[in-house]
Amino acid sequence: MTSPADTTSAGNSQTFIRHGDHIDTIESVDLVFREQRKLSFTYGAIFFAVTLFIPASSVWWEAWYATPVWGGFTLNYLVVSLLYYVFLWTMAWTYSKQADKLDDSLMHMADEIANKAMAGEAK
Repeated sequence: MTSPADTTSAGNSQTFIRHGDHIDTIESVDLVFREQRKLSFTYGAIFFAVTLFIPASSVWWEAWYATPVWGGFTLNYLVVSLLYYVFLWTMAWTYSKQADKLDDSLMHMADEIANKAMAGEAK
């Protein structure tokens, strides 16, 4: 049994599902997943590369962990104790802003799809 909140309608070219005032199509859901996946993998790759750089630097460059830079602290210590956390917070903030921007742009796309679906349903 199908409730009015979860109706499926087949128009001329698209199938859509209505959840109250919100309408999803296969194409819009696919677009949302592709864009979110691209954003997540990009930020994940940056995080992985920077996180891997810290121990890899200790293997490749002795100066990274053996040469005092400021007040007896090595570059490795300064990066791990201070700069890495600044990097993580900055990355989290920029990811949040990018995700919000993506959400806003996809919301407008969803509204256009809903209008097209409603126009096709009215015919």
